[in-house]
Amino acid sequence: MKIVQIGILAALIACGVLLFLVLKGRQSEQAAVTTAETSEQAAAPSSQAAAPPPAEQAQQLATETAASAPSRAKPAPSVKPAAQKTVTAKSQTTAPEPKAEQTPAQSSQPAAASNVAEQKAPAPLAVTPPPPPPEPRKVTVAAGTLLSARLAETLDSSRMKLGDTFTANLDQPLVVDGLVIAERGARLEGKVAEIQESGRVKGLAAMAIHLTKLHTSDGQELAIETDLFHKQAPTSRGEDVKKVGIGAGIGAAIGAIAGGGKGAGIGAAVGGAAGAGTAAATRGKPAVIPVETRIDFRLSGPLTVTEKLK
Repeated sequence: MKIVQIGILAALIACGVLLFLVLKGRQSEQAAVTTAETSEQAAAPSSQAAAPPPAEQAQQLATETAASAPSRAKPAPSVKPAAQKTVTAKSQTTAPEPKAEQTPAQSSQPAAASNVAEQKAPAPLAVTPPPPPPEPRKVTVAAGTLLSARLAETLDSSRMKLGDTFTANLDQPLVVDGLVIAERGARLEGKVAEIQESGRVKGLAAMAIHLTKLHTSDGQELAIETDLFHKQAPTSRGEDVKKVGIGAGIGAAIGAIAGGGKGAGIGAAVGGAAGAGTAAATRGKPAVIPVETRIDFRLSGPLTVTEKLK
């Protein structure tokens, strides 16, 4: 009996040593976080491995009484269950290994986070095209519209000829449908369309002018056409009669001195004839339009104006 007990005790010691070596190697491979779990799981198999030997010992004692002495010295059957239990302990200690399967999910978390960041990223702002430029307005100045002009120079028929130009300024602003075409003071240009000198015997000097260009407030130079404005020189009939009378009086005085009453009549006739000749030899007055004269010119046709955008 003592030999059997000694054999069983030796087997238990060998199993304990084997388990210690296995657990020590496993603890060195696992992380510090799983050390406590492996130690608890390793302790459980050792207690389980220690519990069965009394029952086995009782079975062996029953069988050894009928068996021979050589069969009692074989401790191998008692070692096999311990070896199997150590294998179960190894399998139990390797149970926490499924934790490594979580690493793919953890590695996928940055990708999921990047996808969320991409979804939360603000979309680029849409570029709004600039609005189209406004279209220029177009108005029509009706025929017959009056353009009030003030001459910027004196026009004299004795010094001007057909086709000469002159300048004037707009005296009133030109506004159509709320659009200011030309402001007051805008430049106007015109020409001499007709001219007539005064005759030596009869006929008075005359002149006709009209506007040809209008400078608008937006810098345009528009060609225009207006009706003619006529100017005639004043008559010189009173001055001619005075010249004849003066000549007759001078002739009568000379005749009276020379030959009495009859000579006075002859002298008056001769003096009157001389005065009439002087009047006939003298030209009449020219047609003159002084500077700053205000004239209303009438448009002879419609004028279309298109606004010039800056």
